[in-house]
Amino acid sequence: MNRKNQPGRRRRAGHRERGVVSIVVALSLAVLIGFVGLALDLGKLYVTKSELQNSADACALAAARDLTGAIDLKISEADGITAGHLNYALFQGSAVQMLTDSNVTYSTSLSSSFQPRSSINAATAATIKYVQCTAGMAGIANWFIQVLNVLPGMNVAQTSAVSARAVATVGAAQTTCAIPVFMCKPGTEVSPPNPTETYTLGQWISSKQGSPPKYGPGSFGWASLTGDKSAKSIRDQLTGNQCTLPVAGTLLGSPGNKFTDSGAWNTRFGLYGGAYKAPAAGTTDGTPDFTGFAYTPTSFPSQQNAYSDFVAKRAIFKPYQGDGPLPGSGLNTGGSAQQSNYYNGADRRLALAPEVDCTQYLTNKQANVLDWVCVLMLDPMESGGGAGPVHLEFRGRSTDPGSPCATQGVPGDVNAVGPQVPVLVQ
Repeated sequence: MNRKNQPGRRRRAGHRERGVVSIVVALSLAVLIGFVGLALDLGKLYVTKSELQNSADACALAAARDLTGAIDLKISEADGITAGHLNYALFQGSAVQMLTDSNVTYSTSLSSSFQPRSSINAATAATIKYVQCTAGMAGIANWFIQVLNVLPGMNVAQTSAVSARAVATVGAAQTTCAIPVFMCKPGTEVSPPNPTETYTLGQWISSKQGSPPKYGPGSFGWASLTGDKSAKSIRDQLTGNQCTLPVAGTLLGSPGNKFTDSGAWNTRFGLYGGAYKAPAAGTTDGTPDFTGFAYTPTSFPSQQNAYSDFVAKRAIFKPYQGDGPLPGSGLNTGGSAQQSNYYNGADRRLALAPEVDCTQYLTNKQANVLDWVCVLMLDPMESGGGAGPVHLEFRGRSTDPGSPCATQGVPGDVNAVGPQVPVLVQ
């Protein structure tokens, strides 16, 4: 009797087992699909966050450019928002829309809180150093991860949100600053002007002798790059770092050959005398270049393309070679004690110089900035400016590809002396 009923029991047990397997398979598929969905949905959120980070970075860099202390923060904020809005997120499918005035905030230091522009008074606005931009996106639909909700206790949201943040400031670039001279636009250093004249890469250019309107030969002279036109201003710019460049159209004055500035000019060659003393370690006033090696018709007879040799001399911290190659003996060679100055040097002889129409100097002793060119300071100046001119080597325009002293460049370290450029700090 019992044996007759056993096949029926086995069939019922088989049905129960198949039911359990089906449930296990269904749950396993849900978990598998959920974890695949987790990878896909998290990947989508990661891509979106990266896109939002691009927006926040663009906003911060654009806003930081105007942190000069002289420009209204409204301009900085507007520039940041505009740059941020130009970016797209969610696989480049949607423009970033969350950049408003509350997403662009400012601070005087990284340790202080960031405040919206509307909360900053005029006195504080001039001391702002950092700008923070945030960008976010909400309502991002989850594709597959919601499948996990079939599991007991799971409650996965239908949508997600991500955000990004960036902080920027302005800092010195790895490139060079400017020296207080004017460079005549080719052909305008003569009267009448010669419109066919050009400068060639590597050409040596002599300084002008005398003052307008009775200039002697030459193609560059002194011109303060600040509103102060005094000889002291030029001396300070030569011994310091003039990295704030006047915009195109700015009137430059104080032209001529100011002999009293010879000592300031020579500090860039590591030569000090009179009021100019070798700088203490860690200071910047009067810092020399990495090399003081001078280029004159005697030391470099070709009188062109000294730049490659300058780079080689700079790499070994070659000091000034002495007064022998120069016409006189009015310089302080400093001896071997000066060698240490070059090891603590900086980019001081490759510099930017404003280009002007020199015919303007013949009438009003002022000229407008037309462009910026890259120059190499070749030789020190005799005491009092006597015994002939000094020279610059033309290294192209600041905007030329590969220019060794471009107006914008890669941010430098804390000791960089290049023009101010936007820098991401967080």
